[in-house]
Amino acid sequence: MTNLLNSTLAQSESSKPSLKNDFNKRIGNHYCQRFSRFNSFRKGYSILQNQLQSLNPTAYKKRLQMSDKSIFAGLEADKFVADLEETSVSYGLQLPANMTTKILEFATRIPSTEPGFDDEFIPEDVQNGRLRGGRYVMRGLVSNVMDCPAIQQLVHDSLLLEIVRKYLKYWPTMITQHLTWSFASDLSEAEIQKIYPPTNFHYDVAGYNFMTSYFYITDVDADSGPHVMIKKSRDQKPLSMLLASNLQTDDAVYNHYGKDSEIVITGKSGFGFVQDPSCIHKVKPPTTSNRLLLQIRYS
Repeated sequence: MTNLLNSTLAQSESSKPSLKNDFNKRIGNHYCQRFSRFNSFRKGYSILQNQLQSLNPTAYKKRLQMSDKSIFAGLEADKFVADLEETSVSYGLQLPANMTTKILEFATRIPSTEPGFDDEFIPEDVQNGRLRGGRYVMRGLVSNVMDCPAIQQLVHDSLLLEIVRKYLKYWPTMITQHLTWSFASDLSEAEIQKIYPPTNFHYDVAGYNFMTSYFYITDVDADSGPHVMIKKSRDQKPLSMLLASNLQTDDAVYNHYGKDSEIVITGKSGFGFVQDPSCIHKVKPPTTSNRLLLQIRYS
């Protein structure tokens, strides 16, 4: 097992870019996005985009093809926005059971890939965190997510888009969807953190301003890959964290914010929440069962 793990780590390090280069790849040629790690920059961009959209408000709204009726009946956007502004997260979303089933079925049959590797696989090819060929695999990005009608329905959901508009202060100009498996394995958390960057504390830099909707498609408890975040870390980061890498060690985060500032988010299949991912967060590696997470990112 040790030789196999060492081989996997070596493969992973040689085939994937460094974390620093990975950050550069994600922002591409949009160098100004580097400044969106600063809360004042994000707020300034919101003001600018709001003014721009006020010149032709119906055009931006029409482009989103919003649904006439939300699947989240009886919920008000203002409650979610107030929570986001206070703690960077708000709960209370729940997918209909039939929609969750459709997304799970889609993710089970459509091939996935792991960043840094070319081979495709489906979840049943992964046992105890390893492909049938023996290589450890920590996550699977489901391909062709836009082909799932249930996910497309969520992308155009009127409540979600209204939350985004009220929180960001403008209609989103870019929406991306990500359906990701996190696979349970017998590796230690320290070993997993070396080959699965999102298991390290980090904050996102995903546009000039941004927020995300999350939906657990599988049941998630404390041992099956919960989303973990730090309260009030959106705009209360020390300068050392803002000027260095957006990835942080557990010790650095706990020493600054305290362990009691940590929120471990669990929920049954279909449970959803919205978050400002400029707060510090991570995924806790699953140990008992695979996790399937849907993310819809707005910027």
